[in-house]
Amino acid sequence: MLHRKKSTTNITKLIVDVGDQQIPMIIYREYRRSWRVALGQRAVNLRIPVHWHYGMPDNPIEWAVNWTRDKYQKQPELFDHFFLESPVDGKRYQTIFGSYSLSVTMADRKTAIGKIKDGTLHLRCPADWDEEAQAETLPKLISKIFATEFHDRFAERVADLNQRFYQFHYTDISFKYNKSNWGSCSHTGHLNFSTRLFLAPQIVTDYVIIHELAHLKEHNHSPAFWNVVKYAMPQYKEQVKWLKKNGSKLYY
Repeated sequence: MLHRKKSTTNITKLIVDVGDQQIPMIIYREYRRSWRVALGQRAVNLRIPVHWHYGMPDNPIEWAVNWTRDKYQKQPELFDHFFLESPVDGKRYQTIFGSYSLSVTMADRKTAIGKIKDGTLHLRCPADWDEEAQAETLPKLISKIFATEFHDRFAERVADLNQRFYQFHYTDISFKYNKSNWGSCSHTGHLNFSTRLFLAPQIVTDYVIIHELAHLKEHNHSPAFWNVVKYAMPQYKEQVKWLKKNGSKLYY
């Protein structure tokens, strides 16, 4: 069953029933040639051409609804972050570098900004933002602020683990609010990590660091690669299991 919630000129909101669960979907009409569906921050996002209408032969909405149901039935954990607490005033984040409380202030401004001071993450948001706008935008801002705040300390941890076990050469470290992976290693030796790792236990974060460092030597997931990982962390499979079980809860 589908429930139409409300509509603006170019945005329509639906609820997709999957068993006892209700999955939010947002349909965006845009100037584009094709349509695209993806898991967003708080809903399934479907982007369709602005000129599409129900009389056309292909129905992207019907396809997206079926895609959502199939995806949820096979991998329900991918939808867990839809139902997490949104970033609200007073929320607390436990990170590998300490605990931080969130302070949200509405102000007469057009964009959101923030900074960390004395253990508090201070955010200032446009006064006309509703709860939905905050839920869609603030996690990305919080991620960016933490990435800046934690960069040097995280880089020190990478350097320490590399020096202790490998002494491999890498070029740089960066962060993204990745949802599809925990880290990556480019052919040039650039290491990228998901900011979601800041919310994981230290041993789990160490595993991901070791995993990406191992890719500096072995660029696939062959037995040789896992032997490189195992050399530094013999019990790495425990951390893999933890991520599979709890990773879907690590969101801002």
